[in-house]
Amino acid sequence: MAADRLTRGNGPCRPLGGMIAAIAIILAAGFVCGCGKPPLLEARGRVRLDGKPLEGCKVGFFPDVERFDPERHGFGFGITDAEGRFVIRHPQGEDGIWAGDYKVTLEAWIDSDGRPVPPDAKPSEVPGGVRNRLPEKYETAGTTPERATIRKGEGNVFEIEVTSTGS
Repeated sequence: MAADRLTRGNGPCRPLGGMIAAIAIILAAGFVCGCGKPPLLEARGRVRLDGKPLEGCKVGFFPDVERFDPERHGFGFGITDAEGRFVIRHPQGEDGIWAGDYKVTLEAWIDSDGRPVPPDAKPSEVPGGVRNRLPEKYETAGTTPERATIRKGEGNVFEIEVTSTGS
């Protein structure tokens, strides 16, 4: 009987062999489709301006590399709370960022009346204009002096102290 041959292992086991091949293909497809990306590591910290916690500051982590490759370099953003604390999130919404060296940008926009502008607002669309509470050098990855290194197995907690005079 055909069923008898499958359970005893006597003779060809084509149905079982086909199942093993299918499982192997599914597992291989999982690795090819992105399961090989590096793990996201926690990155968090606190921003202080003139010694006080800075609320509503957009903190950006950009790869400190000459040429950006999205398959090898991550980036992320966080927004500070009332205590100045932030957690970096990957652009796809997960907490964390890949291991590596990063340039850290900081933006805390206020309108012409000195009121904070929500971090998700477009500064160019705010009536009356905006200005950054932080010195201009912190706005872009090309000019910021702040750096961070994310390492696996470490706390990756960053204390960022900025003065409004920029020194």
